[in-house]
Amino acid sequence: MTKAFILGILASFFFAFTFILNGQMNISGGSWLWSSALRYIFMLPILLIIMIIKNQLFDVLKDIAKKPLQWFGWSTVGFGLFYAPLTFASVYGEAWLVAGTW
Repeated sequence: MTKAFILGILASFFFAFTFILNGQMNISGGSWLWSSALRYIFMLPILLIIMIIKNQLFDVLKDIAKKPLQWFGWSTVGFGLFYAPLTFASVYGEAWLVAGTW
């Protein structure tokens, strides 16, 4: 339980911290869409390391090859219905407020 609690706090910290970066990108004139895409680009190496450590990389790659439409569909839901609107909202409000209410 302690491990899950600590991981949850770390995940919340990194999730909220990205909104500080979004705010900085908005101030400097960066696009909200680029900020959303960067979340996924930066997440890929982290997930790759986790899958390698847990020896699950090839299982995931096999599953993607078996069900590419499902993977593409749920990835679209994750990006198109979660991260993109979330990052878009940070353009019109304070990033810390968007992170806190989300």
